Amino acid sequence: MNGFEFFVLYRLPYLAVPFYLIMLSVRIWVWMRFYNPALKLLPRARGSVYGVWKQQYRPTIHIFPGPRLQSTEWKRAIKGFVFFAGLYKRDKILWLGSWSLHLGLLLIIVAHVRVILPLDLDLICLRVALIGSGLMTVSGTYLLLRRIIIQRVREITDFRDYLAEVILLSFSATAFLVMLDGGVSSETLRHYVSGILMNTVEVIEVPHMFVWHMLAAQLLLIVIPFSHLLHLGGIFLSREFLGTSDTFAGEFGSGLKDRRD
Repeated sequence: MNGFEFFVLYRLPYLAVPFYLIMLSVRIWVWMRFYNPALKLLPRARGSVYGVWKQQYRPTIHIFPGPRLQSTEWKRAIKGFVFFAGLYKRDKILWLGSWSLHLGLLLIIVAHVRVILPLDLDLICLRVALIGSGLMTVSGTYLLLRRIIIQRVREITDFRDYLAEVILLSFSATAFLVMLDGGVSSETLRHYVSGILMNTVEVIEVPHMFVWHMLAAQLLLIVIPFSHLLHLGGIFLSREFLGTSDTFAGEFGSGLKDRRD
């Protein structure tokens, strides 16, 4: 193991992870307090961050108010947040790439349960990770090319967007190559993770591509707080601000229809 590989595996995590957590907390704090410029006009605007957030995002602007069953609310939330129904109705081609990317990422995350669970799940999890990383790589390539080719998308894209998507694509592509090479055993990953958590260096034998995958994963943590990838929690906060899940389900204005019915 050379110096570069040692740094990526055993030194960079102590820089990337704390940096990610700190910057994520800062972004959330600033977002909650100063997201709306009119926030200064609210009563007790100089109070606690949580108090200000509650006032800012209280559901007071139901544009189409009306009775709403809890089952209807859950149905539309699932349609919007799980299946991206709103995006599907606006742009089916974009929906296919975006939903496939998120599905692939979910499969990669699920495959990592083998590191936590003391079960022999290597074979199943490696296959799941192979499918997920492949799906994520193909859809990520499409989304990146779409940003470059389509003029209206290119006009609203800046350097941070390109950088984030290139790193995300590198993350999925290196994961796919690691899986093709046979992957890394659960026992090896547990030794590595426990060594990082306990601050004890336990040098492990891993494929060279795994080092590049870890580099991409840690660079991804570093750029997330400054890129459009920081939308995971934002969509739920936006839903609270709007007071409805109709927008994300592609049913904006259906509250009025429900009331008439």
